[in-house]
Amino acid sequence: MKNMFAYWAIYGLVELIVYVWLFQWIGFWPLLLIQIFSTAMGVYMFKKVGGTLLRNILDGRTVAPYLLDTICFFFSALFFTIPGVLTTLIGLLLFIPFVRRLIKPKLTKWFAKQNKQSDHYYFDM
Repeated sequence: MKNMFAYWAIYGLVELIVYVWLFQWIGFWPLLLIQIFSTAMGVYMFKKVGGTLLRNILDGRTVAPYLLDTICFFFSALFFTIPGVLTTLIGLLLFIPFVRRLIKPKLTKWFAKQNKQSDHYYFDM
């Protein structure tokens, strides 16, 4: 629990430093518009991607070749919704196919570890 508090404190400090730097560089209104746009984008993505992901998982459609992309888009929506410049940048990175290709094998291993029977999950990358 101590580590979690330290991580959030470091994240908050870095985010504050980035906000102050961006405030000085581009000003208040553009920074506010970036945050409003990223939050609206995250909410829109949650509505589009979240429902599809939940429906696929509940229906047992875990063999879908694009399920890992959908999970990456879900996390992208989550990062867009969290206020902050760094989380917005992470959300944008998850849109890039190269970054998703790097993350997919790690997600597959994580799913296999969570579900002791890795036969149930097959992801076509």
